[in-house]
Amino acid sequence: MPTPFANIIRRQLLLALAVSPVACAIRSLPPLATQPLPAPPGGVTVRPPQVGQAWTYRQLNHFNGQLLAEVRETVAAVDQRVVVERQAGKLALPAEHHGPWGQLLRDPVWDYPLNLEHPVPLWPTALIPGQVQRVDTHFKEDGGSYRSWVQVYTVVKGWERVTVAAGTFDTVRVERLIRLQHRDINRLETVRRDVLWLAPAVGRWVARDTSGRYREPDDDKLGGSEYMEDHFRWELTAWQ
Repeated sequence: MPTPFANIIRRQLLLALAVSPVACAIRSLPPLATQPLPAPPGGVTVRPPQVGQAWTYRQLNHFNGQLLAEVRETVAAVDQRVVVERQAGKLALPAEHHGPWGQLLRDPVWDYPLNLEHPVPLWPTALIPGQVQRVDTHFKEDGGSYRSWVQVYTVVKGWERVTVAAGTFDTVRVERLIRLQHRDINRLETVRRDVLWLAPAVGRWVARDTSGRYREPDDDKLGGSEYMEDHFRWELTAWQ
C-alpha cells in the first residue's frame, strides 16, 4: 500500500497539473549547476554519524519545479545500525537504516521502503572517480515475508562544486542504477536512477535526483509500454 506521504505527493502532483492552463506552461527543473573539480589528493574522510546530527532538505517535483515538502533527517541511533529518522512537518516518514555509514540496510525514498538483506552502497567506501560497485541481494517490504530481488550498480563519477540553499560545497558525484522486482505484478521491469552529490564535510548528500521508469504489458507493443515514476530533486537548506 502507498504510504500517506506518497499519497500526499501524488495529490500535489495531480493538482499542479490540473491548475496549469496548458501543458506547455509546465517547466521542468533545469539541471543542477555544477563545476568540475580535481579529485583531492590522498584519502577522503566522510564526517561520521553522531546522534543528533540533522539535515533539512527541500523536495522538489522535477517535472514542474513545485516545492513538495521540507524534510528533516536526524541521526537517532548509532549502534549496530545507524538510524536516520525522517520528518516532513508533523508527518513521520519511513526511517533510513545503514550498517556502516553509507551502506544501506533500509532504503526509504521510493514508493515503499526496501528492507535489504545485505548492505548496498548509498555511496561507496572508496570515493575514487571510476570506482564501481555492484550488489545483488533481496529485500522485503515492511511487515512482509516475500523476498524480492534487487540489483544496485554504483559508480563514482567525479568531484563537483555545487551551490544549494545551504551554501557551496565540494562534493563527489555518485550515480546509482537500481533494478528490482516490484510488488506490482503487472510491471515487466523497474529501473531507477539515483544521483547524489555527497559532501564529505557535511557527512551526507547536499543534492540528490531520484527517478525511475517501468514497463507494463501492452497488446499493441512488443515489450510493453513504458511509464515514468515520480522524479524528485532534493536540495540541502540547513545542517548541523
